[in-house]
Amino acid sequence: MSAQDWSSRCTRLERMDDANAPEDLLFRTLQQFATINRLFTRAPAALETFVLRTMQRNPMRSYRLVDLGAGGCDLARWLIRRCRHRGLQLTVRALESDPRIRRYAATANTGFPEIELVAADALDAQSWDAPDFAFANHLLHHLPDERIVELLRRLDASGARFVLCDIVRSRWAVAAYRLAIPLFFRKSFLLEDGLLSIRRAFIRRDLEEYIARAGLDGKVRLFRRFPFRWLLVGGGEPAKKERIWLFCSSTTGLFCSSATTSLSL
Repeated sequence: MSAQDWSSRCTRLERMDDANAPEDLLFRTLQQFATINRLFTRAPAALETFVLRTMQRNPMRSYRLVDLGAGGCDLARWLIRRCRHRGLQLTVRALESDPRIRRYAATANTGFPEIELVAADALDAQSWDAPDFAFANHLLHHLPDERIVELLRRLDASGARFVLCDIVRSRWAVAAYRLAIPLFFRKSFLLEDGLLSIRRAFIRRDLEEYIARAGLDGKVRLFRRFPFRWLLVGGGEPAKKERIWLFCSSTTGLFCSSATTSLSL
């Protein structure tokens, strides 16, 4: 994809996906992801809205969540901390195929016996172990189109409530990222790979096409949220009307937007 062509996804691989990438830069990138995910992605708000609130409807039972392409497991640890604070019982099965990233995550997960780190591909449904919830943050843009369609089909077949967060492909997203990230994050792949991630990411038409090809029209809800984020939600119990108030992150409490839609919460 040329610098001016935003009509289709870029297919160039990110540096952190290179098996020969320097581990010190890779590990620093994973460490910095924890801050990025907490402050700038919609993942904590999505987990709060679609996982924790559902668990609180029946707080006495135990729940299972599979984290697809879990990376350094920072979001899994965030979620377990919230569950501990609220007296909720959750085990997380964190699937990660990269052995370098698993080594990093295994160390970072010390003190979190609720997280089981598994060497498996995200699409290996046999490794999911019948979860109540399936979650992925910024996994989709690492996958080619046909694997995204297959992932949606397998998630639907699993019967789990699934929540998928990813990035909007946009010139404005590139401009904002290029301005903000170098001010705070250095000596990692965060700037280079982040810019490439945006070019590998999605416009609405892409995601609507994947949903249609998977045969899930009307079964998967698609939201666009600030800043430059997509949220796909499907599965779970029959829907009911809810007014959803989402925040930039649970830590900042910044109000962003609301939507009235059919979702089971």
